Amino acid sequence: MKIKRKDFSRSLYVVKDVKAGDVITEQNIKSIRPGFGMHPKYYNEVLGKEFLKNYKKGTRLNFKQFK
Repeated sequence: MKIKRKDFSRSLYVVKDVKAGDVITEQNIKSIRPGFGMHPKYYNEVLGKEFLKNYKKGTRLNFKQFK
């Protein structure tokens, strides 16, 4: 039996420091391991939205961070 572990799955993370009002782009978020953030299936859905606060590189993406 194969066990799926979160640390081997992927999720969306901020890969560059961003400021409130910055637009989410392919350059500032990526789908990387570990899988503790937002599922990559939402990648295209979040592109073009604006960040609500400043976030540092390495922050896990979630639905409360943008409008």
